[in-house]
Amino acid sequence: MVPTNILITGASGFIGQRFLTYNVKKYVLRTVSLQAVHPANIDFSDIYTIVHFAGIAHQMKRIEDKVYFDINFELTKEFADAAKRAGVAHFIFISTTKVFGEHQNQVLSETSPCNPQNDPYAESKLQAEQYLQSIEDANFTVSIVRPPLVYGPGVKGNLIRFLHLADKNWPLPFANIANRRTMVYLDNLVELINRIVDTRKSGVFLAGDTHPISTTLLLTEMRLKMSKSPRLFVLPGPMRQMLQKWRPEMVLRLWGSQEMDTRSTNERLGFTPPYSIQHGIADMVEWYIKERQTQYRLNK
Repeated sequence: MVPTNILITGASGFIGQRFLTYNVKKYVLRTVSLQAVHPANIDFSDIYTIVHFAGIAHQMKRIEDKVYFDINFELTKEFADAAKRAGVAHFIFISTTKVFGEHQNQVLSETSPCNPQNDPYAESKLQAEQYLQSIEDANFTVSIVRPPLVYGPGVKGNLIRFLHLADKNWPLPFANIANRRTMVYLDNLVELINRIVDTRKSGVFLAGDTHPISTTLLLTEMRLKMSKSPRLFVLPGPMRQMLQKWRPEMVLRLWGSQEMDTRSTNERLGFTPPYSIQHGIADMVEWYIKERQTQYRLNK
């Protein structure tokens, strides 16, 4: 019988929490907080696999670069060293597609060159990847998962802002945007990680839904799931040029493409994402509406 004892870090985070609740009946799960326990003091007894979700995510507000490297690289290094010494057989590290850098009109694969472009979050994740690969051997398997933007219940950051925007009744200037951006629904990501747990495959794996999505389709699906008309129009060229000048990062996110070729990952694992984009967006919108209603009741 395949050992299923798994130690999870970052179990209170967006992805870790879902992994825990989704798999509560599938595996024997234990959690550990690396904020509370130093790696040298962790009890690894009976643990076969580690899924390392913990880390500091990309922050919108400015923080010291050192914080990213201390948590995402140095702490991961100490944790992996302690796990290997204790005889843990399989270490799964949740990284990010940001290690590739920002690419436009290019389809990326696991073998594409990494260029984090002075992004300390991505650089720290890439350094952690490289260290883990350097200590892999016949008794210590390393699997690296690079998710793109993850969406689903509990989402934060830019996507929660996009949900708030979709919830307004204003017409929005996002019609006819033909960009192609790979995203991954939370439960598709969990199922991919489960497949790596079950197959014990080593290497780098790209997460992603079956098809990329455009900004226009994403916003249309959100509004339809909210029982609203899409109400989209095309942003006039001069206004987009002005926006490009003053907010280039916004134009990159809304009009730019970043597509991942996940075929190699799926073939190596014998995996197909089980949930459609439409299902994932509906699940996210349902959660958002419930949260909005709860906040409304609390504020009455």
